Amino acid sequence: MSTTAPRLLRVARTERVTPAMIRVTLTGEELSGFPGHGPDRRIKMFFPVEGQERPAVPRASTGGPVWPAGEARPAIRTYTVRRFDPDVSEHGELDVDFVVHAGHGPAAAWAETARPGAWVGVSEPGGRWEPDPAAEHHLVIGDESALPAVATVLETLASAHPAVPVRAVLEVADAGEEQDLPGRATVEWVHRGSAPAGERLVTAVRAARLPDGRGQAWLSGESAAVRELRTHLLSERGFDRRAVYATGYWRAR
Repeated sequence: MSTTAPRLLRVARTERVTPAMIRVTLTGEELSGFPGHGPDRRIKMFFPVEGQERPAVPRASTGGPVWPAGEARPAIRTYTVRRFDPDVSEHGELDVDFVVHAGHGPAAAWAETARPGAWVGVSEPGGRWEPDPAAEHHLVIGDESALPAVATVLETLASAHPAVPVRAVLEVADAGEEQDLPGRATVEWVHRGSAPAGERLVTAVRAARLPDGRGQAWLSGESAAVRELRTHLLSERGFDRRAVYATGYWRAR
């Protein structure tokens, strides 16, 4: 957890991006100075539990976070900053996208019912992915849980390396979950349908024709699929281990 105390923010508005994705826009005085720029910036979010209007958040100390005595701990989940703009509204705005589906957890349940003014805690962002200036092509792989991060990666690649080819292979439930994405990437949408999560994504990546030369890959999504794809890129595609950034976001049951 960050050594800086989480910021308490409030919902400005929500938007249904696709049938299964909700975008929550946050703002508030404590958003001032938020270091939210950059690709794949991950935050911890602190959601109020039953009986709380705002979540309990720890204060920072030299010995680590100190939680308020006598208050229930919040539900804490990791999400990716989809957009941060310090120059809009009075205090700036922070967008976070939530995938919602049957049996979803406390974060998605909060997003579905969040109304303007609702409180949530947000940590300082982390993230260490940067584009490789020596890469001759880029490969971006993910499922719907990774789409907010994918968008920021594609934005960064379009700005930093506009002449370098970028291919994105992305798995979603169906055509209704496809989104407009920034940048100049060649995007292949893979529809999961009734197949297990990640199965068709793995098949599509294995079948993809990639350019010759040094490649850099960013991939996130269902953990088992990410592990299989990382192994494929290293052992069968010849990617350098340092050029493959892979993160499992969730596990299929």
